[in-house]
Amino acid sequence: MKLTAIDPPSRSFSRWLTDEEVGQVLAASRGWRLAPDGAVMAGKIRKTRIAPSLQSLGAAAAAERWISRAAAPGSDGSGPTHIMWGVFNARTDAEIAAAVG
Repeated sequence: MKLTAIDPPSRSFSRWLTDEEVGQVLAASRGWRLAPDGAVMAGKIRKTRIAPSLQSLGAAAAAERWISRAAAPGSDGSGPTHIMWGVFNARTDAEIAAAVG
């Protein structure tokens, strides 16, 4: 199975990021890769499934408070999104996979 690199979105963090864009940022920061079926995978030799998709990783980040953002996006779709790097980076791959799963 060939995995492809995940690049963070080009949008600014000062704007409201979708769950998929949040998943892209988090996955890119950890060096995770995307499987052909859309799953987020960790490791190059011993592959570990982290999340079924970037969108589910981003949704779990909001649920687990790894990110903070306004309660609802503004009418123009903007609003702050902030990644809690210390909280996210303190988690192991296994802990993140369990939280997303």
